[in-house]
Amino acid sequence: MSPTTDKTVKTTLVVGIDFGTTFSGVSWLICKAGSPPGQPEVVSLWQTSTDNRRNNSDSQKVPSKVYYDQNGELSWGFKIPAGVQTIEWFKLLLLNDDDLQSHLRNSSHLYDAKKSLQKLGKTAVQLVGEYLGVLWEHVLEQIKNSKGEAIINGMPIQVILTVPAIWTDYARDRMREAAGLAGIFDYRVAGETTLLFVSEPEAAAIATMPELENREDLRVGDSLVVVDAGGGTVDIISYKINVLEPLSVSECAEGGGALCGGIFLDKHFEALLKKAVGEASWNKMNGSDVRRLMNNEWEHGIKQAFDGEPDFYTVELPSRAQTPERQFSSDEIRPIFDKIANQIGGLVRKQIAEVRKKTSRLPKLVILVGGFGRSPYIFKYLKQNLGCLITVLQTRGDKPWTAICRGAALFGAAGLSSDTVDGQQLVQSRIARLNYGIELRHPFIEGVHDPRDKVWCNLTREWYASNQMQWFIRRGEDMSLKKANTYDYIREWDINLKGWGVFPETIYTCPDLIPPSRKQGNVREDNKFTIRTTKAREEYEKVSNGYCYYRRWSFSYKVVVSGASFDIALISDGVEQNLEKVQVDVC
Repeated sequence: MSPTTDKTVKTTLVVGIDFGTTFSGVSWLICKAGSPPGQPEVVSLWQTSTDNRRNNSDSQKVPSKVYYDQNGELSWGFKIPAGVQTIEWFKLLLLNDDDLQSHLRNSSHLYDAKKSLQKLGKTAVQLVGEYLGVLWEHVLEQIKNSKGEAIINGMPIQVILTVPAIWTDYARDRMREAAGLAGIFDYRVAGETTLLFVSEPEAAAIATMPELENREDLRVGDSLVVVDAGGGTVDIISYKINVLEPLSVSECAEGGGALCGGIFLDKHFEALLKKAVGEASWNKMNGSDVRRLMNNEWEHGIKQAFDGEPDFYTVELPSRAQTPERQFSSDEIRPIFDKIANQIGGLVRKQIAEVRKKTSRLPKLVILVGGFGRSPYIFKYLKQNLGCLITVLQTRGDKPWTAICRGAALFGAAGLSSDTVDGQQLVQSRIARLNYGIELRHPFIEGVHDPRDKVWCNLTREWYASNQMQWFIRRGEDMSLKKANTYDYIREWDINLKGWGVFPETIYTCPDLIPPSRKQGNVREDNKFTIRTTKAREEYEKVSNGYCYYRRWSFSYKVVVSGASFDIALISDGVEQNLEKVQVDVC
């Protein structure tokens, strides 16, 4: 569903949620319809245990971790006591095992998370829902503290959830279900809470690109690549500049991505540390020791600081290990980073090739964002491997880390404020990642249609080919946000049927570059909805087939693409039936 443009709404609270594999961030702003959006405020005050205060000094994000004590009580984020066995990486449990890489599927973190789920008797959706629930409750409290409870309670809320661009449709459906369990859609007197999705790299780009408006080296026609390197996924998106002031862009190539974020360094460093310490000393440490060691010495130490330059990194070991501190040289650490850097570099080079194929030019900029996008080593690696013709940018501080949640809030606010400055949209068009369409029938043509699809219609007394596909959106297609397409259809029924007609419909997807003309192969169900006639069936046109009469209803579907989703509206008798809209996400 696209961001609402209901001008009767005076103010709306817009909340952007970046639920990440390792950390989650939230930003918010209050938006007035028809007015340019301001800059979002990032939530930075979190509930904290005494043990964790050293790692939560006004943090812009909160760990995506949960802990259940022996009574089943939930602790989350910084509130979790230090050293306990937490459940981590559970965002990835929303994906089926078949869609995870083998090394990830067999990782200890996911194995432990699955075991914890079984022990708790919960599904991945339920666990994600409980985490989002406490996150949502805390965020609302912080916003009310800032603006006043009465003000916030009097506003409708629009929530923007970010999802990796490489995620499947079913994973987004599970995220939507988890959001419902979290209480995000709970009844509010001021109006409903609506939920939209936007892809993580697009959200990051929306937050980042306004900073480019004053660059003197950019020209209309130049392109840029945004690399969103997070904890779990690395997503890449590319845009071509249409207008410089105010900045307006179009996605110029189908984005890429993979599960190769910062978390995949962790197990390699743990293996290196275990080998350096020795089996005997390692076994003297318990699970709490190892977790604290990895958090303090690696996650908040070496991992953030490593830049590949000659140096030594000291690791303080717990007294229980009965072994002195260990030092690691840059040469020992570098192979750990290179495994992931090579994957990221491959994704970037592939995206650059796609951009060059589409635009006949190299992109001008490669912009690093995301938590892992702050890595000095990844920055240097890309600079050395992309050559002098492409500029690599990496903003320091928290801006890259919070780009996704800030961009999500701006995405939602842009729809409420018409997303325009002097009538110009920031993102004018996007590239489809899948094919989307519905099933229908055509008059049967020998030699064209599959004989298996040949069916006889007693009403029209004609042969038809059933099982045929009408593709609204095709993979790789440039989807203009301003253009709405309509598709005409006909339904028939027996002359004796009375009352309003109700008909089920299904949206199908297909990842093939050239989708099939019939429902087969990789064509999958994505979304179901129901259409209803706009008047009683006996009031529709009466048609003769030469033998008897039947009734016919002519109608259209209007398809409007916006953001990471599209709307389908039913049009009958020249009137658009807004109540018949159905939300389909196209991240």
